[in-house]
Amino acid sequence: MPLRELQQAFVDGVLNDEPARIGAMIRGNGIAPERRLAIYRNNTTEGFLKTLEATFPVLVRLAGADWFRQTGRDYMRQHPSRSGNIHYIGAHFAAFLDALLAGSDYGYFADVARLEWAYQEVLVAADHAGLDLATLAQVPPDDYATLTFRPHPAMRLVASRFPLLAIWKSNQPGVDAAATIRLDAGGSNVLVIRRDDHVELRELCDAQFAVLSGFARGEDFETASGHVLQLGDDVDLGAALLRLVQLGTLAEFSLTSGAAAVTHSTAHS
Repeated sequence: MPLRELQQAFVDGVLNDEPARIGAMIRGNGIAPERRLAIYRNNTTEGFLKTLEATFPVLVRLAGADWFRQTGRDYMRQHPSRSGNIHYIGAHFAAFLDALLAGSDYGYFADVARLEWAYQEVLVAADHAGLDLATLAQVPPDDYATLTFRPHPAMRLVASRFPLLAIWKSNQPGVDAAATIRLDAGGSNVLVIRRDDHVELRELCDAQFAVLSGFARGEDFETASGHVLQLGDDVDLGAALLRLVQLGTLAEFSLTSGAAAVTHSTAHS
């Protein structure tokens, strides 16, 4: 059997519970081939599930360990680890839950998973010293429309029609598990950003979320501002942008003039 076929047979035996093909290639030597393979299968499954549980602790608390483990097994069959670094196995979990729970009373589980995965992403994201405010202040007002901001790499945005941040906070260690959250209490725009010694989660108003989402999509200031202005005439765009700067959500900016573009930021730390 060619090496690639042998490896695929081993994967099928471990992940897909199809031991027949690889079993014929395993020497028993006192332990049945099926039992030898079961050791790998058990270790692989338990390692995967424990990592998933550590990645999504709020979801475990909400759904219960039994449901989470069974769902985790189903998820592993569709999305086995593709890397030696198992930190990334949760990347597709929110989308998996979207499909699994669509139309049910537990559809909000997917948004909880989306928030918890954003938390994990910012933990390992690149660092950055932040926006060069002195250089930004030198930009002429006539050029504001062509400003393009790049969000901080250790920042993520999560929007939900559910009170997502309240759900997350009420399911932290030490918080009364009996606390009731009304799922129809309104939506949530959550900023997840890494600070020097912790990860911060906070609500953003619609204007702040809209303009920052536009920047995250690579839109210039004029285009991103258009989304904000659609929210209503009473929206203070300047205040929204100032707050985003104060929160450290922006890393650098580019100023496009004609065919030229110049990027400004402080040095990476």
